[in-house]
Amino acid sequence: MRKLLIAVASLAIIGCGGDSTGPVASVAGTWNLQTVNGSPLPYTAAFVAGPPVYRLELVSDVFVAAANGTYTEAFTTRETNGTTVTNTTENDTGTWTQNNANVTVTASDGTVSTASISGNTITINEQGLVAVYKRQ
Repeated sequence: MRKLLIAVASLAIIGCGGDSTGPVASVAGTWNLQTVNGSPLPYTAAFVAGPPVYRLELVSDVFVAAANGTYTEAFTTRETNGTTVTNTTENDTGTWTQNNANVTVTASDGTVSTASISGNTITINEQGLVAVYKRQ
């Protein structure tokens, strides 16, 4: 499950672009995850009916891309195991590059993700997940 959440979260590393008639904006800025597969957060990444009931949810994901091509990211998960609920915030760092509306992000573990940019929206379609981020 952690790999699935990391895949979703690491996709948060993408930038912003202009419309089809204007120049593409820089990725630099702060991005918030809005939806995964069309559903708003929290996104349920795993669910087992139990007993005990187990659920792993992605609660938030914020990606901050610096102008120098580096990024920091913080994502929060909520794990429910029976009646025990644990919230965890994890951080990641890495690098990003941009070629017009295409952005490539390399996470600290070497995972590489790509995305497309339209206006203030970044869309990532990877490993069966569609993640949409909005510029803050």
